[in-house]
Amino acid sequence: MPHQITLTIDAKGKKCPMPVLLTSKGIKQIASGEIMLVEATDGGSRSDIPAWARDTGHELLETDAEDGVYRYYIQKA
Repeated sequence: MPHQITLTIDAKGKKCPMPVLLTSKGIKQIASGEIMLVEATDGGSRSDIPAWARDTGHELLETDAEDGVYRYYIQKA
């Protein structure tokens, strides 16, 4: 499903808690309704990013993984 990405966060190679911290910082840079893509290689992000989205009220639209890179499409509330 193609998404109109406003901001891409590159958290590849970063260990916990950096992917979540970078996601939290990035969401502040976009407007409500816009979509941010987060790319991470840390396996912990598979539970951390969805939990962060749920806890902060933002919508996790889609996740996928390819070649060890996890991608999270998050729409700002």
